[in-house]
Amino acid sequence: MAPSLLPVEILESVFRFLPHPALAVVARAGPALHPLALRVLYRVLSVSNAPHDAPPSVVCTLANRPDIARHVRSFALALDHSDSLFHSQLATALSAMPALVSLDIFTDAGSWVLPHTLVYTQLHHFACSFSLDSRVAAFFNQCTALESVQVDSTSWESPLVPASLPRLAEFTGSSSAAAVVVPGRPVESIHINSGELTEDLVLALAQSTAMLTVLSITTNSAPMPLLKMLGQHLPHIMYLRITSTCNLPAPPTTIFYEEVAEALAFFPSLESFELSGMYWPSSKQPHDPQRVWQSQPFTTESDPQDEVVDIYSNTADFFFS
Repeated sequence: MAPSLLPVEILESVFRFLPHPALAVVARAGPALHPLALRVLYRVLSVSNAPHDAPPSVVCTLANRPDIARHVRSFALALDHSDSLFHSQLATALSAMPALVSLDIFTDAGSWVLPHTLVYTQLHHFACSFSLDSRVAAFFNQCTALESVQVDSTSWESPLVPASLPRLAEFTGSSSAAAVVVPGRPVESIHINSGELTEDLVLALAQSTAMLTVLSITTNSAPMPLLKMLGQHLPHIMYLRITSTCNLPAPPTTIFYEEVAEALAFFPSLESFELSGMYWPSSKQPHDPQRVWQSQPFTTESDPQDEVVDIYSNTADFFFS
């Protein structure tokens, strides 16, 4: 059977296994295969100066060929580019991608390249390096299907209307941005990559309309007061990772381990916990729903008869953001 007579679904499935250079050859093989090969070739695009990514020149192609840009489903761009012509072409290309489901834009934060009108009705994931101003707020108001948001800005300059981001399930960003985005939305997974975690912020996170089960924090706050606040206001966390820049005891003392274990007892649903690279294993006794959290301090002297818990042995079972 000639390739042109094969069902489109079969051809598309085969083409997805081909590397980009081979797909480019197929696209030039004939008019029957050209549109289908283009659709697969441009379905997922990552643009950067890295050798295995698409070159920046592809942005010009997409800006001049909206018939090609409409095939893009996932678009990621990471370029420190200050040229105004490039940003104009990028804005034109992005406006021609109505079927996007995933969009990552990391470029000059001062250049706005996103559409001002509703374009992305199917967009589920969005990440950007833009300042969180009124333009980003308006963009979020339009993208009602968004489920995952990642922002680099450390502050929020414009409020969100209560109806925006109604399906948001995962947030990644600074503590100040989380305080604006999380309350009143069904966020189940939060990854905070900078800032302090005050009690006011923990109370804001607790205002998620869904049960918060995953929390990853990079902060300069001390871990013990933070653990106590989280246990008080967010007891249903199942996966917790805290990376604190605050100085921990070096080496950690027995008292420190005991304090952490006592604090973890306030998380009845907790299954995995990591503190500044130290993984804490847990165990359950028969007929006892509460986990027992154990770890041991580092020592300079060891007894071969002592049983030492390897706090890194189960790190592969821990969640990764």
